[in-house]
Amino acid sequence: MQKHAVERLILESSVSITNIEQLSQGYLLNCRAEGKSPKTLAIYEMVLKNFLWYWHQNGFPVQPQKISPIHVRQFLWYLSSETNRWGTGNPRTKKVASQATALGYYRTLKTFFSWLELEQLIEKNPLVNLKPPKAEKKVIQALSPIEIERILGICSGKTTLDIRNRAILAILLDTGLRVSELASLTLNDVNMNDGSILVRHGKGSKQRVVHIGTKAQKALWKYMTIYRKSDSNSLLVNRAGERLDAVGIKILVRRLGEKAKISVHPHKLRHTFAISFHVLAVTCSACSIFSDTAHCR
Repeated sequence: MQKHAVERLILESSVSITNIEQLSQGYLLNCRAEGKSPKTLAIYEMVLKNFLWYWHQNGFPVQPQKISPIHVRQFLWYLSSETNRWGTGNPRTKKVASQATALGYYRTLKTFFSWLELEQLIEKNPLVNLKPPKAEKKVIQALSPIEIERILGICSGKTTLDIRNRAILAILLDTGLRVSELASLTLNDVNMNDGSILVRHGKGSKQRVVHIGTKAQKALWKYMTIYRKSDSNSLLVNRAGERLDAVGIKILVRRLGEKAKISVHPHKLRHTFAISFHVLAVTCSACSIFSDTAHCR
């Protein structure tokens, strides 16, 4: 209780508790203090920035206590119907926001106002009884066994990049790692004795261990011990021997897909893993796709 009182005192001395714009800055500071990821912080900042822009444009009250569900509903309607949002002229805002985007805005705002309520800066979260936008249901598309063989075949050569790229695909297909998790791996995270990989920077800053099968282990071992030439401790490196970041991996996977004449991106490989793992739980048919992966261990 004493700690909470001190934090509240610091907040109140730093920002005006009657101004929603300054309170949004306080909320972002709080999120940074809680260790939210840079990606999450960037999303929160964008949502609040657009939210405040709309507020100013429509002359809504700046006092958070006066914000009602009607105000928020108007904002969400604007988001889902306006074809030239935020007055930026950005091509991305010249079409209505998708249902998934509207739902993302709703969730961020609900979290923001819940924080204001928790800090006793408002009496009630205006989104509590406001129904969220319906999210469109998309059919998850996974790669077929033939498509997997085609994209793996694109990097079946003996060059350093071929060996590295095949290891990347094998790890993604065997583990379902997020591209950011893969990019953050170091040499110390890999245990070639049992094919385990320690994921230190998972979602929510949680650590976990994943396993790869013998074929993926072979591809990774060949890359790490024979072909990889770098002083960097990062597992995956580019031509210059520097860490291959998440953006680089995304571009790489898309280019391999283009060469194989299939549409693919890292998240699609994650979907492929998830669907195959689900099938395995029922029939173990995932083995026919991955052919000796970690699934059957």
